[in-house]
Amino acid sequence: MIKNKEQNLGSAFDQMNGIMNFINRFGYVTGLEFTDDWKVTGRTVFAAFFNFCLPSLGFYTLHLTFPSSENIIIVGGYAFNITVCGQRNILELFVIFGIMFLIKQVWTKIIFITLNHEQYMSVVRFIFKVIKSNSSGPRQRILLNMIKRINYHLKINISGFLGGVGFYSAFPCYDFIFNGNLTLVSPVLVPFADAKTVRGYLITTGFNIFIVSFCVTLCVAISCLFFATVDAYDGMVSLIEDDFETFDAMCKRKERGQTYEAQFRNIMMELNDLASFSSYTNDLYGLISTVQVSTSYVVVVTCLGGFFVAGYVSGIGASMSFYTEMLMYCYIGQLLDNANKRIVTVICNAKWYTYEVKYQKDMITAIYVAQNLQSICLANVFPLNFDTGLQVCKST
Repeated sequence: MIKNKEQNLGSAFDQMNGIMNFINRFGYVTGLEFTDDWKVTGRTVFAAFFNFCLPSLGFYTLHLTFPSSENIIIVGGYAFNITVCGQRNILELFVIFGIMFLIKQVWTKIIFITLNHEQYMSVVRFIFKVIKSNSSGPRQRILLNMIKRINYHLKINISGFLGGVGFYSAFPCYDFIFNGNLTLVSPVLVPFADAKTVRGYLITTGFNIFIVSFCVTLCVAISCLFFATVDAYDGMVSLIEDDFETFDAMCKRKERGQTYEAQFRNIMMELNDLASFSSYTNDLYGLISTVQVSTSYVVVVTCLGGFFVAGYVSGIGASMSFYTEMLMYCYIGQLLDNANKRIVTVICNAKWYTYEVKYQKDMITAIYVAQNLQSICLANVFPLNFDTGLQVCKST
């Protein structure tokens, strides 16, 4: 939560504070909260150590099952695992490959956010600054609509994660409760727990479900903040649109003076802030998005392979979870692209022909800035949007 020394700052500010509190509840589990006074805690260290141990479980399982396994192996941990089917001669290769992707995704998020936490907080503080400085009636309504969109997107995001985790765990739990079969959620084994006994099965299944629940909290916190950032960006576009409408009305009335000049200067400053915000968003989420999409692609392919070849039913849930998260990231990128296109339309629809000549020249700069706003790019090459998501789906 952003520290607030003033008591009455309007409902949009209060609601945004509530959203950040909600996001930080998920971040609290892994010790990665987006607050001013955040620092590395025991929870952060535990999350890093816990994810470091997951590859060890993969090697442990491989050590136990390799002599007799011909088809199913596990090469990671649940929400960050890859389950594949293959022959023994490529078994070890798949294990190492999967563990590399496991470490890549989890550790990328933990390390990158830990090292760049102040940069993330600078964006959060800027969003609150925009909300605080636009507390008048009409502009407050724009910000309230922005908050409404954020809440809507967070509901979609969390529903996707819950659905994926639910499907991941549903069949093995159902098979055990109603049929009495010791069907594991994943082939990952826990030391000193014999999964062929009821007690060992419950320990192994409970541990695996805990892995999912624990790791998903980090994904939820990051993707929710991603949604909030992009929706705030779109809200800034709406504020600029409102400023242009006000300035157009002033030109129509042929007003001149300091207020007239200040209004246009404010628009240009907002465009400059928007350009900086766009570039900063790409810097903060470009690497995470690249890792997320690439890892999701591999997980979906391999888990579905495990289902079709070896009947690994939980692979459907794992695939759904990662596939949903990949689509969420593409959706967020598409929202940013739509906002960038909208600001171009806003500038082009302005009644620039009624402006003074010196302002008409500035409008050329404004349209240039708007047309060159950055999209979030995967590997600094492919834009993060539905077109890229469609190509990934076709490839899958």
